[in-house]
Amino acid sequence: MLRLVLRHKAFRFRVYPTPRQEARLRSWENTLRSLWNLAHEQRLMGYGRSKSERRYPTAFDQINELTALRAEFPWFADVPRNVCAQLLVELDKAWQRCFTKLARTPRWKRKGHDEPGLCEPHPKAWRIDGHVLRFPKLGPMRIVAHLALEGVPKTCTLKRDGDQWFASVACEISVADPPPRTEPVIALDRGVVNIVADSDGRILKNPRFYEHAMRRLARAQRVVSRRKKGSRNREKAKARVMRLSRKVRRQRDHVLHGISSTYAKSHGTVVVEALRTKDMIRVGGGLARSIGAVGWGRLIEQLRYKLAWSGGSLIEVNPAYSSQTCSACGHVAAESRCSQASFVCVACGLVEHADVNAARVLKSRANRSALLGEGTVPEAAQRTKKRLRVVRRKAESSAI
Repeated sequence: MLRLVLRHKAFRFRVYPTPRQEARLRSWENTLRSLWNLAHEQRLMGYGRSKSERRYPTAFDQINELTALRAEFPWFADVPRNVCAQLLVELDKAWQRCFTKLARTPRWKRKGHDEPGLCEPHPKAWRIDGHVLRFPKLGPMRIVAHLALEGVPKTCTLKRDGDQWFASVACEISVADPPPRTEPVIALDRGVVNIVADSDGRILKNPRFYEHAMRRLARAQRVVSRRKKGSRNREKAKARVMRLSRKVRRQRDHVLHGISSTYAKSHGTVVVEALRTKDMIRVGGGLARSIGAVGWGRLIEQLRYKLAWSGGSLIEVNPAYSSQTCSACGHVAAESRCSQASFVCVACGLVEHADVNAARVLKSRANRSALLGEGTVPEAAQRTKKRLRVVRRKAESSAI
């Protein structure tokens, strides 16, 4: 008997507001940014008190205070109340993630960097009629609805991407829970020179969109630095930088969607490295810039949700010494990694592309964890890491 499950699916459409509507939308962005910072300051003040007097306002408390705030300041009353309330709910979720150690303390929203989305959470307050979107207090706007909505529409969020506006519609779909897939297992090794190399021997080169646009980006950013702050010419220069960055981001996402869709359709289980990509990027430097340009984290996100929809699974295994381990005999030695692309095992003489060899090592670790019943993947990864450290210490002591 098939079991029905509720899933959420988002549809993103381009929206073309009139100049008057766009001016109002930008005014709403400024108001919501002020509301976020005001509510965030209220929570920080409550958090900064002594433990006996400490009080954490909830989203319900702050939503109740909206009535007095909107009555005193007319620019808050111009924004639909549901949109303001949803922003406070998002702030509360951010604080809850902080309290449960899932994220850091929420940040202030800065103008030009953290523009909030305008989310209408009630489906009866908005609707799409053909190629017309009707949003509260805005009236009809032209929308390019190139796909038909599926399921029950729930929320509609207007978000600006530079000088373009988009509407994201979240729908709730009741579908049959897909059975586990039996397609082959494949492992992916992510890199900078090559986006991925899989355990079947395929290597996908990095198109290097960011590197090709670096000269134009640097020139455009120098123009911004020479313009007077607050001037119209500075805003035009910043808009050019934004358009160049947006083009690079969309080129990268297009390539990543193609890669993730290919592997999600052809394989039931995909094995990847358990890397803390955000921490690696936070360190800074040339490698961090290259990792961000390739989009390691974005690729994993796409693989995860695409495999979940089709009944597949994504497994993350410990990457420790995978570039120094031979996929044929299991010998660990730093000398086997001759160069960025070459791997020659000093024990058995295996000659293989270094990234392909690493992908096959990841696949063998995932198979061993499943066969030996080593518990969860993180627990098995820790045990594998300890064993490899022992092997490395023995190799170093014998060399001495």
